[in-house]
Amino acid sequence: MTGSVSRRSLLPEGSRLSSSRKRGLRFWRHRGFVLAEALIVLLIVSLGMAMAVPSLSDWQEERQLDLAAEELASAIREAETEARSETSRYGNVVARTYFFCAQDGDHVSYFTRKGTTTIRPKGSFPENIRGTGNLNLTLRKDGYAGESSKYSMYLRTKDGKYARQIVVAAYTGRVRIVRDA
Repeated sequence: MTGSVSRRSLLPEGSRLSSSRKRGLRFWRHRGFVLAEALIVLLIVSLGMAMAVPSLSDWQEERQLDLAAEELASAIREAETEARSETSRYGNVVARTYFFCAQDGDHVSYFTRKGTTTIRPKGSFPENIRGTGNLNLTLRKDGYAGESSKYSMYLRTKDGKYARQIVVAAYTGRVRIVRDA
């Protein structure tokens, strides 16, 4: 083997591998986690969760308010449809349809009446949804919703951080939801 240098001749005598190479191999022989490494990873994950959980609960609270506002708007539209579609046996002479929504103790509830009979839609919202004001609508067959130019009610979260205003136009019966009123 002339002209070729063997590997062994590059290493110092008495040593098969260089000391830096030995240190590198020692690292790869190490298996598993050290307790300190596991604690650091746990600390980083818990800090990330601590920052994410409050924003997640705020999002959930606001989403629940949005769902309650949509439910109320849908119930008003359903009551309007009920008022438009009903006719009595005497033709167009019909008992008026009334829609009521108000804070009732710990929760906001709503219901619809045809004359003196309570009909659908009716329901209530979770305890963390609060109502400000009353929504009393007299619905007629022609879509007329009352005497005022508009009717409105505020739905808020229990802490008052988020709010939605439900607005009903009296002459057209149009229902809108206004964010953060």
